[in-house]
Amino acid sequence: MIYVGVDIAKLNHFASAVSSEGDILIEPFKITNDNDGFRLLISKLESLVFIAGLTLHFYHNIVRYPSICL
Repeated sequence: MIYVGVDIAKLNHFASAVSSEGDILIEPFKITNDNDGFRLLISKLESLVFIAGLTLHFYHNIVRYPSICL
């Protein structure tokens, strides 16, 4: 299993991915809360298969980005 963590905030988000064994698959990285940031997120995660859950009200932009929630 792969776990992707996204720390959602107003202006910038941070994301990383780890395996169920605790191996870091993607080191933590910052993305901006805009199209450029979402494109970066997609490019880093496109080779992984995972299910994500988001909380807080700052998630609205990221879940409305067309390629994030397919």
